[in-house]
Amino acid sequence: MPSPVSLRLPKETAEKIQRIAAIEHRSIAEMVRILAEEALKTREFPDIIFTEGPTGRRATYRDGLDVWEIIEPYLLSGKDWSALRESYPDEPEAKLRAAVRYYESYPEEIAARIALN
Repeated sequence: MPSPVSLRLPKETAEKIQRIAAIEHRSIAEMVRILAEEALKTREFPDIIFTEGPTGRRATYRDGLDVWEIIEPYLLSGKDWSALRESYPDEPEAKLRAAVRYYESYPEEIAARIALN
């Protein structure tokens, strides 16, 4: 259940949030929630950014691969590490392990992305 939080933001920050909320047709509260969630995820996973696309925002590595793209063969193989490694032989192991950790932290988000594919 969401917890109400009251906060004060610098004027410039509040104005930027209002602009983004207006562009995305969201309430300011919803926009602050989304921004806070993305900031926390970025802090947990520094190599991951959030990219806007035709299907909405998604977790993406800085080099362009989406997290769901990396995780899909892992899930389709019954969470077999060797299948993931074989699907992305040129990717560093640390990146693949981070993708698995991201999935484990946010399984609904990744499952929804895979379902859209």
